[in-house]
Amino acid sequence: MNASLRQRLTYWLVGPLLLLVAAGSFVSYRIAFNAATKAYDSALLDPVLAIASHIRRTGDRLELDLPSIAIEALRIDTEDRVYYKVLGPEGELIAGTPQLPTPPERLAPDEHVFYDATFDGERVRVAARAVTVENGTAVVHVAETLVKRDKLVLELLIASTAPQLLIAAAAVALVWFGIGQGLKPLDRLREEIAARSPRDLRAVREDHPQEVQPLVGAVNRLLSRLNAAIESRQRFIANAAHQLRTPLAGLKTHAELARRQPSTVELKSLLDMIAQETGRTSHLVNQLLTLARAEPGETASGQPVNLHELIGRDVRDWVQRALSKNIDLGFELEDAWTLGEPLLLRELFANLLDNALAYTQAGGSVTVRTQGRDGEAVLEVEDNGPGIPETEREKVFERFYRVAATGGEGCGLGLSIVAEIADRHNGRVDLAAPASGRGTLIRAVFPRLATHTTRVVVPAATRTVPMSR
Repeated sequence: MNASLRQRLTYWLVGPLLLLVAAGSFVSYRIAFNAATKAYDSALLDPVLAIASHIRRTGDRLELDLPSIAIEALRIDTEDRVYYKVLGPEGELIAGTPQLPTPPERLAPDEHVFYDATFDGERVRVAARAVTVENGTAVVHVAETLVKRDKLVLELLIASTAPQLLIAAAAVALVWFGIGQGLKPLDRLREEIAARSPRDLRAVREDHPQEVQPLVGAVNRLLSRLNAAIESRQRFIANAAHQLRTPLAGLKTHAELARRQPSTVELKSLLDMIAQETGRTSHLVNQLLTLARAEPGETASGQPVNLHELIGRDVRDWVQRALSKNIDLGFELEDAWTLGEPLLLRELFANLLDNALAYTQAGGSVTVRTQGRDGEAVLEVEDNGPGIPETEREKVFERFYRVAATGGEGCGLGLSIVAEIADRHNGRVDLAAPASGRGTLIRAVFPRLATHTTRVVVPAATRTVPMSR
């Protein structure tokens, strides 16, 4: 998943900051360690000097002239364990713990050294000093464990690192907030573009920070090219409508005139075919142009539309067509307000009803319903024709797709146009079998506009042919 700009900038700023905190903590640790080592080494040298000052010769041998109480006093410590060892000139043990580690190198007279070692499984710090005696040099060793030293180092490290961590946390918060403030121009640019309708291709304002201006310039150039392409397409559609409709209308008119003239059976049959094919071609051209106007992906701004009134305008024409095919056409209309473009919604209804009349057999029935319910404006067209198999119901919304062996003279664009017009109006199209189990029920559902009161314009349940069901 791609990270946001804020996350990326934060990573690049916080990462080095954490490295600096880690480096600072390491430096603090070294300083604390050296300070603790220096302080405790100085204190460790005191018992070495005290023991060295009490080495005496008794007869032919050296002895440590310290009572046991004094030695215990030197070794008393509340946290660490202290060990000592005294070696004579020949390396013989004079007093103390013989296993205590010796210095890594030989010491010169009156020289002392500090070194780390391990004794009895524990880390110890050892102070050793060479002491001049009558017949040579004795070496005094005092060692202690590192409990106090480690505790002091930890306390110093916490004392120095805690403020760094607090400062780093505050810096991260300020960086996050600062980046957010710095990216606000991008948020405003995003909101400005998102608030536009798909038809608004005006240039974006360029009063943005310098870093954003190249992006704005590129977007404006793209919008300019897109606007030019859309205008070119609209001109093509307008020209195509004029260039295709005019000759087709003329051809159809001449064919109708020729059919009225005395002619042979063969010529009349040929003219009938020409008239039918011309009508079919005109219908195809109109559907293709409607499909182009629907512009899938856009949202209709439109105006308040009552589906009841919209359908009522064309009732007479549809009744005549139904009568010519001996189909019982009924209307059960209630007010159903939505927001949309009347021409496109009228085309949606025309395609639904045209489809139903085209595929319903003579003597069949078609019912048109409108109603408002549960926040939806609903338009239904139900027929008792051959129906659409359940396996085909998704495919019929594809362009130029026709269900095999259903008859009719369609070109496979009607339901595709219906689906795209519904999508443009934030609606949907459902296809199912009627309650009777025979035929097809197509339901177009749109968001309901609740700002208009219910009005009765066409009586509910109006039928064109008095047939019982």
